[in-house]
Amino acid sequence: MTMMLQFVGFIASPPGHVSLEARILTLFCGIGLCIWSMLKLRKRSLLVSTCSLFLAVGSVFILFAIIPNTFDRISYLAGVQYPPILYMIACVFALIVMIIHLATRVSLVDLRCRRLAQELALLEGLLRNRAEEMKSDL
Repeated sequence: MTMMLQFVGFIASPPGHVSLEARILTLFCGIGLCIWSMLKLRKRSLLVSTCSLFLAVGSVFILFAIIPNTFDRISYLAGVQYPPILYMIACVFALIVMIIHLATRVSLVDLRCRRLAQELALLEGLLRNRAEEMKSDL
């Protein structure tokens, strides 16, 4: 009964534990991120790899909101005595992965743009040559 009352929020969270309000906010953020990602994926306005990263982060938010004590246990097993530090490390890691992914995508787009510009220049030169040949034939 005490667990039920504590989950509903009638009993205050013990110090060092996540409050019910924070868990609800995290749950809504996770659900919102997953829904937004799915909508973007459905419209094909977001890359699948980027969308999968957002879905993974949203799923972790939802899991954290539902079972926060598990993440505390994982942090203690990893040797981190203050669980929010492990959350911050995970966020920084996710941001680094996102930066590397986006930098790779920008490099590929830049390469494709340069190749397209070169092909366009070659085609324009070929078109000019053909136009000059046609003028000289007349």
